[in-house]
Amino acid sequence: MQESPIANGGFTCKRNDHTLPASRSSPRASIGYSAIVAAIVAAIAEATVAASKSLHDVTDPRSPPGAPEMSETILNTALIGCGGRGRGHLETMKGFDDLRFVAVCDPVEELRDRVAAENNVPRKYEEIGDMLAKEELDLAVIATPAHLNGQCALPVIQAGVHTLLEKPPGLSGAETEGLRDAANTSGAKVLVGWNRRFHSLICKARGLIEERGPITQIVAEFHKSMTGLRDRGFPDHLLDNFIYETPIHAIDLTRSLAGSSPIAELHAVARRTNSPFVDVYAALIRFENGCVAQLTANFTTDARLERYEIHGRDCSAYLEGVRKAVVQRDGKTEVFDVVESGGTAEQARFLVDCIKDDRPVGLPAAGLDEAVETMKLADRIRAELRD
Repeated sequence: MQESPIANGGFTCKRNDHTLPASRSSPRASIGYSAIVAAIVAAIAEATVAASKSLHDVTDPRSPPGAPEMSETILNTALIGCGGRGRGHLETMKGFDDLRFVAVCDPVEELRDRVAAENNVPRKYEEIGDMLAKEELDLAVIATPAHLNGQCALPVIQAGVHTLLEKPPGLSGAETEGLRDAANTSGAKVLVGWNRRFHSLICKARGLIEERGPITQIVAEFHKSMTGLRDRGFPDHLLDNFIYETPIHAIDLTRSLAGSSPIAELHAVARRTNSPFVDVYAALIRFENGCVAQLTANFTTDARLERYEIHGRDCSAYLEGVRKAVVQRDGKTEVFDVVESGGTAEQARFLVDCIKDDRPVGLPAAGLDEAVETMKLADRIRAELRD
């Protein structure tokens, strides 16, 4: 595993076998999540999305020679991080008619060349600072290794570029607060990619519960194999703080299902058991609105498991692996096993519409205010490390 300095701050961070440089500097009311997400899905299904705000001339001088004249204005977009998650976002978003990918950025030449060639992206960069200096960007999609997301996002947000940021938005609440402060100064709109907030089965189950009143109890589990993670070359400091990586989905969804209510009471335990890294987490949470949640994350298993329970008034939903929802109400059991969307396209569409309409990134999405609270909850659970 090679190390090289990241110019943003002069410290060294590992990215498996390479480094990504960033060189420039009360009772809860139902929010109507199902209706909101349904509207977003309908918008994506439109054959043509009309841009409601002019951000660039239709004949952009930075278009490659011979490019056809565009019929509408679009957002100039860059992808930072050409790994699997980055490619997934690009594949989803390149179908949007109101944005275009004009650049990709990754320190690995082979990756950035391949992604650019496969997706007809005209320009490629090794360093974020170089790209920011040469491109006039409206939107950046940042999907770097988890421990580098916050560091790579900071100069982009400071430059005032709107950002779709893969989770986690850093490795602490403090780091995420730094991103929020930068966004408040620059005016950049930032959405953190906790896509469970837009997942079709979760939204369906949530809507059925909230038809009868508030959600009263939540159970959330996220388990993985620490051995498998070590074999993939994650750096030790990330492995010892892996609550901020995949389990952060469960933590954020719990907060969302609880209506983003402040925490009234928290009891938590974190332990190192079968490895030199923290591999067991458990938390019991009481929110100010009365909702109670149980959270567990475990890395001693040999498989991945993600599971949720959502309870309300005479109605409960059980979600296994976010691939099936079993809802019990009125003495009947209903099974929903068709996943219309995992939420990735909907959250991207939500951010693009916020940019075009010049409105804040609010619920149901996770803007940086929401992200700070989710990360602070993870901080509090991680801080309860026991011998």
